[in-house]
Amino acid sequence: MLICNISFKKKLSKQDIYAIQNALRRYNKKYPHISYLLVVSNTDSNHCLQRELKIRGKKGKPKTLVFGNKIDTHIHLSIIGNKKKSAYKCVKDLKNAINKHFKKNTCTYCSWGKSQKAKNFIDYSLKQANSINKSGIFNEILEKKKAIDTIYL
Repeated sequence: MLICNISFKKKLSKQDIYAIQNALRRYNKKYPHISYLLVVSNTDSNHCLQRELKIRGKKGKPKTLVFGNKIDTHIHLSIIGNKKKSAYKCVKDLKNAINKHFKKNTCTYCSWGKSQKAKNFIDYSLKQANSINKSGIFNEILEKKKAIDTIYL
């Protein structure tokens, strides 16, 4: 499993987030064996203790409110390959595309295998998520609301 940690030196705008989401969609078509989970958050990780549904009496899915200290918008990105092919090439190309978009070296990545640290990172990301964009295995996991296990990783 490859986790791409993206850190930015400037505040992220909505256009920057959309550009990264579109790049992920393009790379998902280019590398069909990958699955990704993109979490957009603006909550401090030390204080995201409580989530609540905001019910307004209207139809549709209610909004989820995350309580905690608000900070600049940041991204958590997890990319997984399948059992036969790795996601390393995709992560490397994505890193170069993001660095080219921001015209500076802003993106770093690290590789974690089937470790507890990788599962904890995904759980930590989902806990403070304001917006989730997913594909592949992450669709199955989050639709069934199963725990992230080594079977999936």
